[in-house]
Amino acid sequence: MVEITREKFERVGPNIEESQAIVRPSMTYWQDAWRRLKMNKVAMASLVFLILLGIMAIIGPYMLPYKYSDQNLMMTNKPPSAEHWFGTDYLGRDLFVRTWMGARISLTIGIAAALLDGIIGVIYGGISGYFGGQVDNVMMRIVDILYGIPYLILVILLMLVMGPGIVTIITAMVITGWVGMARLVRGQVLQLKEQEFVLAAKTLGASPARIILKHLIPNTLGPIIVSITFDVPAAIFTEAFLSYIGLGVQPPLASWGTLANDATNVLLMYPYQLFFPAFFISMTMLSFNLLGDGLRDALDPRLRK
Repeated sequence: MVEITREKFERVGPNIEESQAIVRPSMTYWQDAWRRLKMNKVAMASLVFLILLGIMAIIGPYMLPYKYSDQNLMMTNKPPSAEHWFGTDYLGRDLFVRTWMGARISLTIGIAAALLDGIIGVIYGGISGYFGGQVDNVMMRIVDILYGIPYLILVILLMLVMGPGIVTIITAMVITGWVGMARLVRGQVLQLKEQEFVLAAKTLGASPARIILKHLIPNTLGPIIVSITFDVPAAIFTEAFLSYIGLGVQPPLASWGTLANDATNVLLMYPYQLFFPAFFISMTMLSFNLLGDGLRDALDPRLRK
């Protein structure tokens, strides 16, 4: 602990916040980032919501004695009740169970696509930025070509080759989704590769792979984490859009996009069927974006005190 001298104590006086700053021991970068993130109430509320959403995606489909594919034609289009908490759809399927099954599928697709995009983009951008020169020019031209491929056309082609399904959606997202991360990491590596710690590693005989993985990438983790946080809601929205137009998850599986598509046909008569998937899509995207904003502020080294 840092000792407080009499002069410091008298100088601080009643300023409690400043006195706490004096007695607070030195913290690591990640400890300080977590402290500043906790001070952001909006980001923490978003984090709590996302944690609860993940928990419900796991246990929600088992909270009622129905399966997501069970049909009961005697209970079609029933409003929310004690028996069916979110009501039923046009086939008598329980919407509470299907909503949380949809949350499981949508979150799985969004998180898996964002993580794969991050891994590929980090490796590709790290190699491009470290070697530079002609290697960088060739690799970035490949990125430009992939960036110009229309996404919807790519999805349709993959649907014809691989068939509709979760794997096809993730594959379509990953094929072109990593280019943004690659550009981000390349820019960060170009700034860091001339730093003293990189030159010292080269002098000690470290291989390029070790320098990239052990020295450069760890120093770009802040922007990488923030970028992944923003990529997840984008992937969730893309999956919902594809499922809504019939190119995503296929029946009897449920995602928020398929639930919204089913509810559109009976929107005027049974608006509650659209409310729940639309609400969770909106809140999930909002929470990820607010959490990303909080992480961006918390991981910015220029804001450290």
